[in-house]
Order: sequence, then C-alpha cells, then structure tokens
Amino acid sequence: MKTNLSLVLSLFLLAGCTIPNQARYQVSSAAVIPGSHPPVTQADKESVKEILQTVASSLKLKDMATASLVPNTIAYYQEIDSNNPVKLLSWADGDKIFIELTHWPDTIGETLPYRSAREYLESELKRRFGERSSTVSFRALAATRPARAQ
Repeated sequence: MKTNLSLVLSLFLLAGCTIPNQARYQVSSAAVIPGSHPPVTQADKESVKEILQTVASSLKLKDMATASLVPNTIAYYQEIDSNNPVKLLSWADGDKIFIELTHWPDTIGETLPYRSAREYLESELKRRFGERSSTVSFRALAATRPARAQ
C-alpha cells in the first residue's frame, strides 16, 4: 500500500513540475589598467544587444525591454502566446554584463530552438569578446543573491 501511495504521489509531483533550461553568461569590462574594474562601455552593451536581437528574431521573440523590472536592462525578449515561453534577458551590473536564456519546456531536456540559441550565444560571445566572456555556473547562480533595484 505504501509503495502504491508513493508511486501515485511521485507521478503527481512529476506531472506538475517541469525542469527549466537555463544558461547565464557574463561579459567583463575591458580593464585598461590591470586589476582595475571600470564599468562596461556603451559599445559592449550595443554589441550584446545586437547578438540578442539576432537570436530574438530567429526565435520570433517580442521585445519586452520596456516591461522589464531588472535594473539596467540592456535587452529583454520573450516568446508571446506560449505556455512555455523562451526568455532572453541581459543587464549591466557594475563591471559586467549578464545574459540569461531561459525556457520551461513541456518535456525534460533542451528543445532544438533553445539549444540552437544557446550555442549561437556561446559562440558569438566568445567570438566578439574572447576571454572577457564566460559561462556562469549554476553553483555560482545559487550562491549569489539577485541584484537590488536602484
């Protein structure tokens, strides 16, 4: 009896839960003086915005930057009319630019559009920014607190 109850509860929980696909990247500012941490430049912001516009247009995402609640938003795109939207968000925080790609798919695993967007972001950030770009690990995501509104 306990086994059946455990199975039913497990299936109930799994049916109501999905696992998000999430990738976060960062671009550090170019330090003119070694060891300094100047704020990110407008040119870097424009470059990131251009990369995200390319991804957004290929996925048919809508520009939602005016509705963003994240301080210093550079770009915010989201899939409209979907129960499982793809979201693409970037913001500046001091000497770094953060880019986040999120999707809550119907099934477990990456969808083809999400995977192609993730791979394009990784390659284009590496091509344009070189060693200044990196992937933020999930452990680092869990350890950091969200940015405060300014």
